[in-house]
Amino acid sequence: MQRMLPQTVRTLEKDLVLERLRKQGFRITRQRKVLIDVILSETCTCCKEVYILASRKDPGIGMATVYRTVDALEQVGALERGTAYQLCGQKKAGKCCLVELEDSSTVELDGASIQKVIENGMQKCGLSNGMKIKEITWIQEE
Repeated sequence: MQRMLPQTVRTLEKDLVLERLRKQGFRITRQRKVLIDVILSETCTCCKEVYILASRKDPGIGMATVYRTVDALEQVGALERGTAYQLCGQKKAGKCCLVELEDSSTVELDGASIQKVIENGMQKCGLSNGMKIKEITWIQEE
């Protein structure tokens, strides 16, 4: 099953993940970028699936590189292992939102924080007529 995100979203997520890796002292290699692209664009449940998809794009990628990259992504908090690998910006609604500020620092918001930000913003802009948010639905483009 292929997960398609708008190109600008994928680029932003990739840039944020690469920045997290850099800040923690990890090298940013061409192969790491390919692996991040695969995780962003495909649903993968294990390193072997990531390897198979990535090796189609770059036959020089080895399993050890996949394992090291997945471990690095976990160490910087950018990857969550569950039923499928998900980079932080891809998590389902209500779990995580990564916001990059103009100084390149990032703020991670959980579901409750996201609701407060949206609610306060809507009230400030006069869009909610003073009503509280009942539910937020995230629609993923295909």
